[in-house]
Parts: sequence; structure tokens; C-alpha cells
Amino acid sequence: MTDTKYRFTHPIYYCFVIVVCVLGVHGEERTATEWVEAMHKAQSEMGFEGTLEIWNGIALTTIEYCQYVIDGKVQVKAKPSEGPQREINRTDKELSISFAADDEFHEFGNELSGDSLSRLFPPDIATLSESYDIAKMPDQEIADRDAVGISIMPKQADRHGFKIWIDKSTALLLRMEMCDCDDARRILSMLVFTEIKVLEGSGPVLSVAEETKESDLSVSIVNEDESDSSGVQADWEASYMPEGFKLSGIKSKDGVLMHRTYSDGMNAVTVEIRPMSTKLNGELHIEKIVGPTIIATRNALDARGRPQIITVVGDLPRRTIWKISEGVKFER
Repeated sequence: MTDTKYRFTHPIYYCFVIVVCVLGVHGEERTATEWVEAMHKAQSEMGFEGTLEIWNGIALTTIEYCQYVIDGKVQVKAKPSEGPQREINRTDKELSISFAADDEFHEFGNELSGDSLSRLFPPDIATLSESYDIAKMPDQEIADRDAVGISIMPKQADRHGFKIWIDKSTALLLRMEMCDCDDARRILSMLVFTEIKVLEGSGPVLSVAEETKESDLSVSIVNEDESDSSGVQADWEASYMPEGFKLSGIKSKDGVLMHRTYSDGMNAVTVEIRPMSTKLNGELHIEKIVGPTIIATRNALDARGRPQIITVVGDLPRRTIWKISEGVKFER
């Protein structure tokens, strides 16, 4: 696992975790919680296109973004407006990312993953309210639209908070900021639509296997939470996880559990276990920071005395990441 890979996947991951939702009329009468419920309800009902800017704490990426709803299912097409010609297509079942042959990340294709837009907010807002305080903020004008401000701040300092702005007339999400749990004024990452247009009717069917003209490689990845985990023999568990986090995906190889991903609907964290190379000696205690993402790596012995590498990756406070890492237990 390399620092380079996470630098690339991080902005894409934030591209996929954007949610766009709509509810009917009388928007200004809604409570903060009702606005969040409206967004979740409409996430699979609206097609739109626009220009999206994503700041991952390090660099700003501008993306040409389009979402279609076909037969009740969301399909997404996104492409950076500058830089290498990478195109991302997403359906309910698969993610396809195409690269140009000379793309520096061509070789990392098989390592990429992503999450669908509809999973940013959990369907059960009551569950979200157990971990976050949801309240209204001052309105703003964003992308030439009047937007309602909503804060979603954690009740415990074990995860970060969010500020979102939703279009009053359509209930589309226009802007989202991830805020430091210790200082809500400090923005860790941000996404904002600078232009957005609602699409009428159904759009074209997007093929995840179709390659772009600029690319000779297309990578398809099945959602981890849709994989068949019945044959996985798990010999480890994450004994500590912040309250409200639930298992959202797994990845296995040759029947061996490689990693688990947990989410509370707003934040997510992945715990990965890999055999330690015989070339490595001594104690490992490595931390890398990529924008708001913390990557913590350490070594430990499993139940059979074999050296393993534990890596925890997530947009959570470093104290939470390391507490999760130290809580990994190997079954005996």
C-alpha cells in the first residue's frame, strides 16, 4: 500500500461520496433533520449535470459531473476537466475507471475502489442523530442559488463534522465541508458545485465496460458490500469502533479476509490486514497524512505467531485511527 495510491484515490473517493437529493415544496418550513431526510429520499430521483470542485485538503480538482436516473437506478459519469484523461462511470453494481496509456496511475488501476453517491447519508436519520447534532446555519448563495445551511456535528470528538448547503428551490446539495471535530472553523475538505443544471427525463445508459477514446484500460470493480463473503475465514476483528459505525464492506482474497470497511453514514474507515514481508524487521509504527485522511500502519503477531501488518485508513482524527488500530484482535 503506497502513499501515492491514496493521494490519487482520495479525491475520487470524495467524488463518489457526493449525494444529491430533492424533496417537493415548502422547503423553508423544513427543520434541519427534514432537510437531511429530503436529500436522502430524492437521491435516486433526480438527474443533473454541472461543474464540481473538490478540495481534498491538498489540491483542488475540477470535475465535469453528470448523474442520470434510469429505471429508478442512479448512473454517474465524472471526468476531470484538466490533467490526465481519466473517466469514471458508476452504476449501482459497478465502478469503471478508464486511464490513458501514459497516465502515471495506469499501473494502480486494479487497486482503485469507490463508493456510490447514495451512501453519504444513512437512510435512518434517527440513527444519524444518535451520533450527530443536526441544526440549521445561516443561508448562503452558492452557484447563483439560495441555499439553506445545515450543520451535522459529532456529539463525541471521535469523528469529524460536516456543514452542508442545500438549494432552497430543488433541495440539491450544493456544497459540503468536512470540519475538524476539535475546531469546527477549520475546514479539512470541501466540495462545491459552481454550476448545476437539472436534467429532464432519462439520460443515456452508461456502460461501465465501455472505454473512452483516450484510454486503453478499463477497470471494473464490484461493490465490496455486494461480494459473497460466505467463504471468508476471518481470523481477526476490530474490537474497537466508534459508536454508530457499522460494517459496510469487505474484501477477501483466496478465502482470506483482507479488509473491512466501516461507516456511520458520514465518515468511513477501513481496517486492512496483510502478511508482513520477511524483508521487514523490527517494529513498524508509521503514520501518513493526506489531507484529512490518516493512514496508520503497525505490525503485530497473529494467533499463530505470524507477523502481520495492520493498516487503518480513514478521514477520522488520528487518535481515533490509532485507537482502532490498537483494538485489532486476532482470534485464537
